[in-house]
Amino acid sequence: MLQQLVHRGVLVPEPPPYLHLVIACRGEKVSLTAKQEEMAIAWVKKLGTEYAEDAVFVRNFMTDFSAALGIEPVLKSDEIDLQAVIDVVAAERMQKESMSKEARKALAVERKEKREALKEAYGHAIADGERIELANYLVEPSGIFMGRGKHPLRGRWKEGATGQDITLNLSHDAPRPDGAWAEIVWQPESLWVAKWPDKLTGKIKYIWLHDTAPIKQAREAQKFDKAIELAEQIDVVRQHIRDALTCESFRRRKIATACFLIDALCLRVGDEKDPDEADTVGATTLRPEHVKLLPDGAVEFRFLGKDSVLWHKKIILDDVVRGNLEMLSREARPSKNGGKKKHPAYNKPQLFPDISSRNVNEFLSEILPGLTAKVFRTFHASTVVHNSLSASGVLVEDPEYRKWEAAVKANVEAAILCNHTKKAPVNWAQRKENFRGREQKLAGELAVISARIKSESAKLTPLRQQMKRRKEATAGADQRKRVHNAFQRKIDAVNLAISRLREKEEKKRVALGKLKTQIAIASKNRTWNLGTSQKSYIDPRVYYNWGREVDYDVLEKYYSTTLRRKFQWVRGENESSREDES
Repeated sequence: MLQQLVHRGVLVPEPPPYLHLVIACRGEKVSLTAKQEEMAIAWVKKLGTEYAEDAVFVRNFMTDFSAALGIEPVLKSDEIDLQAVIDVVAAERMQKESMSKEARKALAVERKEKREALKEAYGHAIADGERIELANYLVEPSGIFMGRGKHPLRGRWKEGATGQDITLNLSHDAPRPDGAWAEIVWQPESLWVAKWPDKLTGKIKYIWLHDTAPIKQAREAQKFDKAIELAEQIDVVRQHIRDALTCESFRRRKIATACFLIDALCLRVGDEKDPDEADTVGATTLRPEHVKLLPDGAVEFRFLGKDSVLWHKKIILDDVVRGNLEMLSREARPSKNGGKKKHPAYNKPQLFPDISSRNVNEFLSEILPGLTAKVFRTFHASTVVHNSLSASGVLVEDPEYRKWEAAVKANVEAAILCNHTKKAPVNWAQRKENFRGREQKLAGELAVISARIKSESAKLTPLRQQMKRRKEATAGADQRKRVHNAFQRKIDAVNLAISRLREKEEKKRVALGKLKTQIAIASKNRTWNLGTSQKSYIDPRVYYNWGREVDYDVLEKYYSTTLRRKFQWVRGENESSREDES
């Protein structure tokens, strides 16, 4: 718990300059207000992208834009003449593109100086007497909500927070920052410095102490320690779940079945949803249409998971679990857990209508205090990475790119397990072609070097034969020695040339091997988001310990700078452990 928290508040960005633009709607001229103009400019910047081709995205934006204009019914894209806005955006782009290299560089320097000045002013807090960086200090400005996957709110206008929306967390001894704030409170048990409600979704947004803060480092380590504890007790925990699958209490059987699915399928719990959110699903919010019992004994699960990402897997389940699912499908009814914020999806038949994450966590804590459903994902992701690294066959003497390849492949396995997908890059075909061109170039260069080695090596035998004949034909030991030395210099020169060529050949071979590895990895992970599992679910000590075994600094060479700072406790913990051993 914090004893002190002092900071200067957060920075609310200034709105863009008001240009007083005029557009036409259904043939009538409309002088835009500052907010309407901001919305129009944001929309024009999306023209020509896939977003402007998304019917839901377009409809949502046009609904909000029409409301802002006070126009009914909702405008269609072809009923608006945005040429004045288009001209402004085009002129801005042209100005940027026409800037000289020197001007671009000067602008970049100026922006950097401004960022550093703002960070110095707002980017730190004093927590218990220690200066600590903040994870962020800038409030998100107004803009079009992009969403992920098929999020139903994509395209809606998301109004940014103002100072009057923001609550600050400050200790009693902290000076009060200038500005009109919603509230100033002191919550010493919390690690946030500011919070406000998102005006589109209603969710609370936070600005936190940076991950390098000692208290956050300690909590991060504890999170992974709990997953290790689960690993050590997994058989006991699974037996606890299995015993309850056949319990006389119908409610307890339901909770156990949900826990079984969370473990077996690496599912989220899924019952924390607001009314305007997508109809996303987790273990406790599964509905009969999400589960198909196949005649071959397999069970197929298909639904939208977090961020509206499709979750689709088949698994063989034993008779007890399958029987419970059949029973739950027959007994399915709407949920009563939504309360005042009940999501529309809860009105549909649910497999677990009266089971919540609280019920699941209480059940799990019976056998392992503090165990929650979330810990299973951390446990499974860390386990699959450990197993992948162990099976990689990488040795200390292997080239570095092979170690990097093993690290990425393990990360991909975790992303697949957790269903962390992403859109394939739109330029993948071009990237693939570029890869192929680089590969052909390297292969050609390698072939040329190999041919030169072969050509140079072919000179050695004739030289040695000539030296032998000349020595045999030469009288006198001194003369033969001079002949030998003359030919040996030629042989040494050829050997030196071959040695240098072999060094070049090895470098090219390593470069080609590395490139082929990059191509294979890029192809494999182009639809998998590796960052989420690496940031939140994979215990970094799994990578760190494997790296020490194969002489590869994974934290330094695979983790990003941001994640290295987030997990800097790993090195500190390891150093402390070595000191204790000594």
